[in-house]
Amino acid sequence: MKKKCIIMNRKRSAVRRAVLAALCVTCALTVSACGKKDNRNENKDPITGADQSQTNESGSTEGGSEGAGNEGGTDAANGDHSEFDAMIGDENTDPNSIINYINTNIAGAAVSDVKRFFTGLLNFGDDIRNIDFTGLEDSRQYMPEDMIAFMDLMRLEGDTPSMVMSDEENRKVINMTLSEMLERARLFEQHLEKYPNEVSSEAAARMYEEIATNAISGGYNKTEGVEHYYKGDANDTIDQKALQYYQQFVDANPDSNLAKVVAEYINVLQSNEFKINDTMEEFYRGLQGRFDVGNLTTNGTNAGQINGNGTANGSTGTAGTETNAAETSSVESSSTETSSVNSTSNTSNTGTTKK
Repeated sequence: MKKKCIIMNRKRSAVRRAVLAALCVTCALTVSACGKKDNRNENKDPITGADQSQTNESGSTEGGSEGAGNEGGTDAANGDHSEFDAMIGDENTDPNSIINYINTNIAGAAVSDVKRFFTGLLNFGDDIRNIDFTGLEDSRQYMPEDMIAFMDLMRLEGDTPSMVMSDEENRKVINMTLSEMLERARLFEQHLEKYPNEVSSEAAARMYEEIATNAISGGYNKTEGVEHYYKGDANDTIDQKALQYYQQFVDANPDSNLAKVVAEYINVLQSNEFKINDTMEEFYRGLQGRFDVGNLTTNGTNAGQINGNGTANGSTGTAGTETNAAETSSVESSSTETSSVNSTSNTSNTGTTKK
């Protein structure tokens, strides 16, 4: 009987332990659940009870996005073009590197930055002819109107340069016939007339003044011993055949300021019997003041890179491209009738004035 009681007591004790263990497990689960519930309530406004989780998540996302932009995005994408400024400030920079930078960043750049790109490019280096503008073709759709037209002019200048560097003489020399030089100068003058105060205006003015000056003066420089490129039989005379080509240009461009300067030059030539004397030299020295570039660009002229001349900033456009293209074709058709000019020649060459 005692044994039975002992066994029953042990069973009851085991049952109690089992019940107590179950109660402990239940309490633990309840506490855990309560803890989770408290955590979920952390995102509610303590006063209104409004769920703030969406607001917090949104703020977290924005903050993360901003951080990612700062860490993973490029400085250029955020409008920081200090790399471009450094390239422009280094005279040893390859112009193609500048063009590559523009091609890479122009699509998403602000209008002010696009102007900044082309202003820097057009003022880089000693001679704008050293820039290969064909490299910008892929960026054409993002370029300002004036810059497209100017790029087309410079491609023409690249194909048939008005001036080339002579290794023999270590200077730039005329590379065109007289009529071609006048027509090329007129193209740049027309660009300035259409786009007087744009990104490309300063560069176009430099090109215009340089080409027009050489078309009239023949590159003559008594101090440096440079003879007139369109000279006659003697070093101190100008080929009288030149007169007809100057006159043809004046007749074809009656409203052009360049034509007015050429008309003045015709009078000087005739009154001095085509002899290069003090009067002629004085006219040559005052040429750049006669081209009236200051009236073609809003801010007037300033010191430039080619022949020490330049003007205010400006730019070109696609609208001007058609006009320039038509004028360009007339220049090119004219050049097919002439032989190319020997760039290193300073000797008498009456063929240089033939159309």
